[in-house]
Amino acid sequence: MLKRIALFFCLSFPLLLVAQEIIIDIENIKLQNYSKFYHENVSIKSTNIDTLELPFFDDFSNSYIYPDSTKWLDKFAYIGYNYAIDPISIGNATLDALNQFGFIYPGLPYNITSLADHLTSLPIDLDYPAEDSLYLSFFYQAGGYGNTPEYGDSLVLEFKAPDTEWESVWRMHGGENMDYFEQVMIGISDEKWLKKGFQFRFKNYVSLSSPYELSWVGNADLWHLDFIKLDINRAYDDTISNDVAFIQNSTSFIEGYESVPWNHFKSDDYSHLLKDSISFVYKNTWNEVQNINRQFELYNARTGDTLVSVIDDSENIQAYETIFYNKQTEFSFASSEEDSASFLFKLFIQTDLLPERRMYRWNDTIRYYQNFYNYYAYDDGSAEKGYGIAGQGTAYSSVALRVTPLMSDTLRGIYMFFNHTLNEANQKFFFLNVWDDSDGVPGDTLYQQVGARPEYSGIINGFVYYPLETPLYIEDTFYIGWTKTTDDILNIGFDINRNSSENLLFNVTGEWQNSSAIGAIMIRPVFGAEPYPLNVVDYHYNTVSKEYDIFPIPAVDVLNVLSTEDADILEIYDARGSIKIRQAYQNQINVESLSAGIYFIRLLSDNHVFESKRFVIVK
Repeated sequence: MLKRIALFFCLSFPLLLVAQEIIIDIENIKLQNYSKFYHENVSIKSTNIDTLELPFFDDFSNSYIYPDSTKWLDKFAYIGYNYAIDPISIGNATLDALNQFGFIYPGLPYNITSLADHLTSLPIDLDYPAEDSLYLSFFYQAGGYGNTPEYGDSLVLEFKAPDTEWESVWRMHGGENMDYFEQVMIGISDEKWLKKGFQFRFKNYVSLSSPYELSWVGNADLWHLDFIKLDINRAYDDTISNDVAFIQNSTSFIEGYESVPWNHFKSDDYSHLLKDSISFVYKNTWNEVQNINRQFELYNARTGDTLVSVIDDSENIQAYETIFYNKQTEFSFASSEEDSASFLFKLFIQTDLLPERRMYRWNDTIRYYQNFYNYYAYDDGSAEKGYGIAGQGTAYSSVALRVTPLMSDTLRGIYMFFNHTLNEANQKFFFLNVWDDSDGVPGDTLYQQVGARPEYSGIINGFVYYPLETPLYIEDTFYIGWTKTTDDILNIGFDINRNSSENLLFNVTGEWQNSSAIGAIMIRPVFGAEPYPLNVVDYHYNTVSKEYDIFPIPAVDVLNVLSTEDADILEIYDARGSIKIRQAYQNQINVESLSAGIYFIRLLSDNHVFESKRFVIVK
């Protein structure tokens, strides 16, 4: 409980983080990208079912992104696995301030409560006598890992019959973040609802706070729903379900990383990097002991070959018990693939085949893909939040992520996952950096690319590739990151279900500090397997040269540049990353044509990488 409360404060009140680290709520990148595919390529057809028969049940474990169209009419709620804390079963529906395309509803006013999402059932046959004891039950959670609804925000339940308008029957105000799910039981005995064609719907009211910075404005006021059940022959104390369910997916089976390059992994015996056990979490939601059987299978996802199959012993699960299962199991990744590989872990629990448990079958299986491509990743590819350095005076501050590769190889580029913000206010230029290691913090600048800015991908994983103009030969620990040019937050994706905070550092005052933000920024170094081209910089031998000076600072009309190393090209950029001067290297540069402001100078050559230097021009 104490850990959850600490995490809640860290995520919900970003200004409490040390220095200028900011964690903010974001629009839904995964939904935005999936919605493009769904609405352009999937034929959306109305169901052929006139009305649904009881029982009605959905725990959202059999849905992806959008609600199950055989039970729900609309697509506004988001079906996910990472936003709720301690769910009843894996998967839940989230109502928030985003539309079905993953963007904030257009025109939402600041500090005024407005209607946002709906989750509407298909028509249901409720033509039953009142004495049949009909109840609708559901679990809800406010906020969770997402933004907390304010008191004026609310979650509402409404009923409708064929000859009535929608009528509110239950409402819950916001104001407090919840790390648990609360159950609601609503009896339905009024004759006006007991008809064929009955419907119910959830909707939420949200309010956007006035922004301190536009680049901070994102999703708000989350409500999570789980285990929705409507049936006869129930009672008010019928609050439990005869079920054993997974409540979260598995995680990487590689120590320290979510993914590593396949060529690096298979280059030597790295079996010591494999976790020696299988772990997952499930719970008994019933008030009696349940007997289950656990099974585990590992497949080569490319060929379908079974690599491991384990049938575990049966186990008795105590009433309401949550099991953090861990079993030592030997396995290995066998594949003849040259450049990449993918493996599927399938984990499932088996109970008896009682008819009353049939509706819960979808939550007894989880699947995890262990992928090996050409990059190192700490994150799982899903951004629940946004991360960055922001606030007055944070221009030219830096963020760095530490990576220790398994082998020497050529760094080709960097994948980055930036979040959309209100009016795309985070599209500010930054310097893309690679540093070497100096006693556990970034040291010399091995590479710096100016003129980069946040871009957004149309593919489902949302990453954008930033190639290095000059690839680097990497042999040991290094750092990738950026130096921003304004006070705005760049809003990189932040995965709160993985934690690499020990490898995340930032520099605002001139000294590197370890991050206090629990999670993983979504930035990945990309390594190439092709032969090294002639222009590869081996930083072990050709380190950054700091042996050049610029003066006077501030400059007026002339800037002197003195270097002890050979330089071929001289470039000067403004604070937005736009190139202003590019010419052959000279000891003295005429800057009279440049207006007053902050500029950066960089020297280039075939044999050395020079650090960029900052200077000021006054008039």
